Formats: sequence, C-alpha cells, structure tokens
Amino acid sequence: MEKPDVASRQHNPSAPSRTRTAAGFWRRNWDVLGVLLLMLGSFPTVWLAQRAVTLVPNFGLIDDNWHLDSTYKALRGIWIGRDVAFTHGPIYQWLSSIPARSMPLSVGALYATWNTIPIWCAFLFAWLALRLVLPEQPPWKRFVLLLVLASFWETSLRTTLPVLLFAVFLRGWYLVQEGRLRSIFAGVGGAILVAIAFLVAGDTGTYATAAWVISFFAVAFEMRREGAFLRKLALGLASFIVAFAVIAVVVNAFTAVPFDFKFWRESLAQIAVYRWATPAAMTGQGATHLCVALAIALAVFAFRVATRRKAGTAISARSGFLLGAFLFGLAVMQSSLVRSDIGHVIIGEFAMIFFVSVILFSLEDVASCIGVLIVIAASMLFSHPVFRPSSVIRLYGGLRYPQTSCPEGYSEFQQACYVEPMTPQMLDAGSKFLQQHSGASESVFVFPYQTMFGLASRRNVAGGLMQAYTASGPDLVRIEMSGLEGRPIPAALYMPDADLSHWSSTEVRSWSRNYLSMPVDGIPNFTRIPEVWFWMVRHYRTSETLMPGVVGLVRDDTRATRIAMQAQPIGLPAKTYAINDRSSSTDLGVPNWPTGYDFLRMRLTVHYPAWWKLRKPERLQLVIQRADGSRDVQWVVLAPNVSTEIWFYPWEAPDLAGYFDTDSARWRLNSRPAIIRLQFIATPLDWVSEQPDAITIEAADAVRLVMSPDVGASVPPTSPSPH
Repeated sequence: MEKPDVASRQHNPSAPSRTRTAAGFWRRNWDVLGVLLLMLGSFPTVWLAQRAVTLVPNFGLIDDNWHLDSTYKALRGIWIGRDVAFTHGPIYQWLSSIPARSMPLSVGALYATWNTIPIWCAFLFAWLALRLVLPEQPPWKRFVLLLVLASFWETSLRTTLPVLLFAVFLRGWYLVQEGRLRSIFAGVGGAILVAIAFLVAGDTGTYATAAWVISFFAVAFEMRREGAFLRKLALGLASFIVAFAVIAVVVNAFTAVPFDFKFWRESLAQIAVYRWATPAAMTGQGATHLCVALAIALAVFAFRVATRRKAGTAISARSGFLLGAFLFGLAVMQSSLVRSDIGHVIIGEFAMIFFVSVILFSLEDVASCIGVLIVIAASMLFSHPVFRPSSVIRLYGGLRYPQTSCPEGYSEFQQACYVEPMTPQMLDAGSKFLQQHSGASESVFVFPYQTMFGLASRRNVAGGLMQAYTASGPDLVRIEMSGLEGRPIPAALYMPDADLSHWSSTEVRSWSRNYLSMPVDGIPNFTRIPEVWFWMVRHYRTSETLMPGVVGLVRDDTRATRIAMQAQPIGLPAKTYAINDRSSSTDLGVPNWPTGYDFLRMRLTVHYPAWWKLRKPERLQLVIQRADGSRDVQWVVLAPNVSTEIWFYPWEAPDLAGYFDTDSARWRLNSRPAIIRLQFIATPLDWVSEQPDAITIEAADAVRLVMSPDVGASVPPTSPSPH
C-alpha cells in the first residue's frame, strides 16, 4: 500500500496567519456594519419592486424640480458642466442617475431614487472620516457615532465630503511629517481631490479648497519649529498649485476644450452670487440653534486643549487638528448666516458637530462614557431624527407587499402619489401640451422654474442654467440666455406668479404646494429674471390656458421683429440717498407716470461697506403708491456696490400672461391708476444683515411694450440689459 505523503498532512503555516489577519482586520473595523445598516434602511423599495408607487410629500419645493430634471438630463446624455450649468456638478448628477438606469422611467421612480447613491456615499464618507480621525478608538465608538450623526444631523454628500477631505489632508500632512509620504504626492493628491469636489458641487469644491488651505496652515502652525518640515510644506504647496492647473485643463477637455475654462467660470459665477442673491431671514429657532452649537463647540475645543497630553498620539488631541477643525467648522458654519432657516442652519453646523463629537468620543476612561452620553443627549435635544431603525422594517414590509396604487386621498401621476390633486392634473395637462407641440428630440422651455415638466413630457428643458430663477447678475444671465437664443424650442409653458394680496393662507398654501409659481424669497420672478421673460414674449404666443396658473405657448419668431419698447423718463432726480438707520424709508419723489405704460425700469447702486461679505445684505423693497389709494410692496435683490438695472411690473402679476396674446389690445384689460409716489425701504432680514451706507438712483423710466400689426411696420425691439 502506498504511504500517504507526510508533507500533505502538515499544516500550511500561512493559512492560520491569513485567518488571524482577516479576523483581526474585522475586529478592528466591524464598525463598517453601520454603513451597511444605514444603506439598508435607506434602500428605495421601488428599485426592486418596480411597480411600486412613491408617496410624494408634496410641499411644492422648488428643489423637487431639479431633483427630477437633473437625473432625467443625465439619462438623455445632457451633463452639468458641459451642456448646462448648476450648483451641483456632473459627478453628483451621475450618482443620482445610477438607479434610474436599471428601472422603467417614471416620475415616482426618480422621486424615490435620485438621492439614493449620494446618501450612500455620504454614509461611507462619514465612516471613512471617523476612521481617519479616531483610528485609536474601539469600533463600537465609531459605530455609535456614525449612527448618531446619520440619524440626527444632515448627513449628505455635500456635508460629508468636505469633512472627509479635511481629514484626508490633515492625515496626509502628518504622514509627510513622519516621512511616510512625500510632500509632492500630498500636494498632487490634494489637487485631484479638490477638483473632484468641484465636480460634485460648486460649494463642495469651495469648502474642499478651504479644507486644504486650513489643514495646511494648521499643520504648519503645529510644526512651526521644524524647519525641514516647513520646507516640505512649501514643496507640497507648489505641487498643489501646479497639479491643480493641469487638472483644470483636463476637466476643460471634457466640458469644452482644453483652454476654455467654461466649467470653472460658471461654477465660480454661481458661488459668487450666493451671499447676496439668496439670503433668507434667520428664525428665532435658527439663531438659538446656531449660537448654542457655537458655544458648545468653543467649550469642547477649549476643554480638549486644556486637558490634552502633549505626549499623546491621538489625532484629535494634536494642536493641528484642534486648530484646523475649529477653523474649518467655523468656515462651513458661516453659510448658515446667509440661508438661515433652521434646515440650512443644521446643514451648516454639520462639520462643527462632527468635530465636536469626535473630540467627545476620543476622551479616555470615565470621561469617554460621559462624552458619548453628551453627544447622544445633545443630538436628541437639539435636532430631530431623520433616520430610524423602523425604516428597515418598512423596507422589509414594502418588499413583501409592494404598494402598486396610491392610497385613498392621493392622486397619481406616473407612479408618484400626490396629496394635492391639482399637481397630477397640472403635470398631465402640461406634458400633453409639450408633447403635442414638440418632437421627442426637441427641447421645450418652462418659466420660471418648473423643470419637472421635462421628465413628465420626456423632453429636455432648455436654458443655460438648470433653474432660470437663479440667473442673478450679468454673468448668470448670459449663461442662461446662451441656452435659449438661437435654439429651436417650439413649445413652452408660462406659469405666472399668483397675486397673493387677496388670498387666504389656505389658498396660498394650496397654490404653492401644487408647484405653481410663487415669488422666490418674496421677489417676483419677473423682477428676478426680466431678460428671460422679455425673450419669451418676443418669441412665443399664447396657444391655450391649460388650467389656472399654467399657460401653453407656441413659437412665433415674427414677434421678435414686431415688438418694440418705448421708454420715457419719469422725472425722478439722479441722486444718492444716505441710509442712516438699519430700518430706513427713502422717498424717491413723485414720478411723472405716463398713461398706458407697462413697466418700471430703474438703474441704481446700493452701497455697502466691505464687511457685508461676512454677513449678508439687508432686505430691499420698493413701495409703489397709486392714485386710487392702492399700494404695492415689491421685494428686490441687488448686487452690492454694482450699478444694476432692475425691472418691476407695478400691476397684478397674473396680468403678465396677457402679453403673449396675439392681439396687443388685450394686453391691458384691467384698469391701471397712475403711480403717484415711490419709496425705497431697506430693512434687516435679521441681526446678521448689514446696513447699506447709501442708495444711488441713476435713472428711472416707464417702459411700454408695443406690437406693430405687420413685419414691414415694425420697430426693432430693444432688450433689457443684464442686471
């Protein structure tokens, strides 16, 4: 009998070693299960049960439009940064579209899945950031902290990516200091990551840049006595600058041509207008939330500085981390001073909350347990749960018994269930009109912001910007108009703002929740983007009124040569008015208003001190008094310290729809009493608002639209100059 090979019976010595290594790895990193749990709890049922419907909150949020339109554009090969500009970038757009590529296309499916992959990335990025700044802590701490952050705070791709990059940059410089990474690689890697952040979103790229700069100087401060390391930092800075210049050209090659910086210009233009174009008042709840968060952060960081051991190796105890994390959290938090409702305040606080929680979770011995309890208690006290374990139970139930029809009290449109019944009617009527008057490969247009009609009608919504109402300032106006002028756009929908002056709060709420047009932040959409409105009125005529608040338009380019503007000065003096109080009223005098004129056009400059950029402008309003005793107050947004042309429609907003009529005799059916007085009011939105020094009125005209009966008798139209 053949003897068995003795060697074959011997143990392979490497097998136990590999087993022990794998087991050790998972013992140190089992906290990744928190990411898997969060992904499971946020999994959309419709991705697997594709006949299921989606219940839409139906709040009438403007953002719902770009949520749907951005994903739909990606499915059609229309990319942000190359074909259209938006605050988000092509990477975010691509991530949003991943689930939709494996599903039947419907409004309900996109509602349910557009944020799935971005939020999964957010969970992963938050875990990676915790791994980088709490490597010495046991996995259960990272597991608990990840669940607390994801459950109670605004954990999104745009909040977690900058935090992760700060942690990466900081750890990178520490590796350079330890001699484990060359500084040139740290600089090049940082440039690549910052460029990727810009491709996710413009503000994300801005905060990524801040993260790199702050981490650079924080580590330089910590190592300020090490001359050799400072020379390495200088080399890293130089490599970052050179690498970013090269990467910018590479990005250009994909979005335009190598030396056309279109993507970067458009991104920076949108970032530049944010502080003055989109301010919102801080509520009492928001102010309390922000001040309490800042006070807690100051206390926690001061406590950690006072109690840290200089010989300690924990990253969260190093002076570079403490200085850099506090400054970076403060830089991100200041965004809450601009858009200051409680939702945006919580978003702005995320970085600071993250770092404060990291410090408390990094404490040792008894203080460690106390820190964990403080984080959990503070989260429950100062925030509200956005993710619950019951989400997993609902997912399981939805997969077993998918809901394929809308429940009682809801109305359906393409697998989306709305509480407000008018929304499905509006989407159905508008999409049918656009499909009837345009081809499948043609573009359509919607004014002012309801781009969800693109998905509903399976048409691309034209325009250089994803949302036309964001076209504040001459640069963004040019971007928006570049996507409209000279393009075949056969059909459009016009949705005029409602006249809310005589409506009850219930009527206003119903109108807005059905995605019908409302002034954005109190500013009429005509006043926000008059250039787009005048372009429409010169190229479209009314086809039919589809329902209250929705007008169907068809292309008529003959109007461009038939419509002209007549302007007449109204006699207001060109003058600079000093602003001496935070709440001021400036009487502009008695205008000489001509009969039958349509619009008020003014050119003015609002003067602010330089430090308005650390705060936000005051609220500006024009008070229009008429001869019949009626009074109208119109909000306006102006770029500080820039001469700006601004337009007002001093009558009832719904009447603007009449100018698309083919008969100009029907443009002014309602009575229009003369305007007898104009006042400019400047009032603070909140305690953050910066008072202007003065307002300069440079010109004021009444403008009338006229249309000749035939092309031969026409007068060439003039366009409003970009404001």
